[in-house]
Amino acid sequence: MKFASCRAANGGFLIDTFSKEYNKTTFEKSEFAGKEEAAELFKNFDYIDFICSGREMLYYARNYPPVKHSYLKKIVAQDIESETPFKEDDMMIEVKNFQKGSSDMNVFAAGKDVIRKALLDFDDSAREKVRSIVPEEVLFFKSDIPLKKAIFVNDEYVIMVFPDGQIVRNGGLNELRSDMLSIFGGEDPQAELDSWLSVAGDLSEPGELSDIEVRIRKTIISFFEKIFVFFAPFAGDPGETAVFIGGILPAGSEKIVCEMDSSVFSNSKFIVYDFATQLEMISESVDNDSTVNFATGDFAYKGGFAFLKKRAIIALFLYVAAILMLVVGMEMRIKYLDERITAGEERTKQLMKDVIGKEMPSLRQALSIMDKSIKGEASTADKKAVYPYSALYIMEIVFPYFTFENSTIEVSEISIKEEGKIRVVGTSSSLDDINKFTDLLEQDPLIDEINRGQINTRGDKSSFNISFNYAGPKKDDPKAKKSRKKGKEAND
Repeated sequence: MKFASCRAANGGFLIDTFSKEYNKTTFEKSEFAGKEEAAELFKNFDYIDFICSGREMLYYARNYPPVKHSYLKKIVAQDIESETPFKEDDMMIEVKNFQKGSSDMNVFAAGKDVIRKALLDFDDSAREKVRSIVPEEVLFFKSDIPLKKAIFVNDEYVIMVFPDGQIVRNGGLNELRSDMLSIFGGEDPQAELDSWLSVAGDLSEPGELSDIEVRIRKTIISFFEKIFVFFAPFAGDPGETAVFIGGILPAGSEKIVCEMDSSVFSNSKFIVYDFATQLEMISESVDNDSTVNFATGDFAYKGGFAFLKKRAIIALFLYVAAILMLVVGMEMRIKYLDERITAGEERTKQLMKDVIGKEMPSLRQALSIMDKSIKGEASTADKKAVYPYSALYIMEIVFPYFTFENSTIEVSEISIKEEGKIRVVGTSSSLDDINKFTDLLEQDPLIDEINRGQINTRGDKSSFNISFNYAGPKKDDPKAKKSRKKGKEAND
């Protein structure tokens, strides 16, 4: 985004160009442009802040009651109508309190015709981009240094501003330009002056100047001395005096003014602001909504819709992108959860098959059967539901063989593989207990292929690794049925 702060000066515009990304504002350049050139430049800006003339501005400070802003403006309008020839309907009025700790309200008023005239130099498309119309007196309150007074030097007038009002002097920078032209005596003094300005050095170093530069320097000093002498009777108390120069001067002019003898101003120190600095101050003030803005009503910011439309399109694009990302993210999350659920279901089925011996309609039913079997409360129906090669069934058979009375066997691992292949790993304080365990296994007609493995003794502990095969018939085993059928036929 690009925007500009500008003021009308010497038949054209003084323009500061800025670029802005998010909340970061970057100054690009300052320049003077004629009306036609400025019109082309304005096409490239999203909005424009405009400083309007202080000469035709009514500015004063007064103590008003602490009421709502709308009521306050009404009271101010009544004061203006009763004390001046201006009417409320013909005026643009704004009230601000810039001075902390003071109850005085600063009143800024300008005729609507004055604002219209100030905007005549903008073409229609540029006028729609004017975001703010700011009276130049506001700059008096925007300095980083608390000021007692300020002098604004413009093309056709000079004004001195105090916290409670202002004084206007006709004649301004055009006088200085005329005085500089008189130094050049050729056929085209303006061309000679322009040519000289294009190559002129810094006039603030008097020891290194040419004769022409010395004369120009003296002319600048003489011009500002006349201004200071004019306002000296009104200068008042000592303190910093800001000098706002609303035009382009030869290089070093601002420094010359800073170093001038200011004894006529009660030993004030001059602080000089060039036009570029002023325009930057206005831009920051408008961004912070801390200034006076006459761009209201008939002069409201018409380009705002186009400006906001761009932002709305960007916001909509980002919103749609965010929604799409959210939907995609949700779909991926749902897919991930579905996969986890499927894997969980498969794992549950496998777990039920390992423990119960077959898949059950539900995990709840499987857990119920396991609980009843462990507690010895299983009914015939529940026992039938337990598959003969299941971990639960085999544990119910094998567990009593190593938990006999006074047994010292401690089992650390029982593994049950398919088709009833079982391995028991553990330790015992007595070899007799291990032998008794294997004897009990051998007495079970459904257990065969017992392998005692190697028994290792260390200290008072013996470790064992015994494997065997549980030969119980599978439920609904076709081979078992066939064997029983053949046995029956043989008996017959």
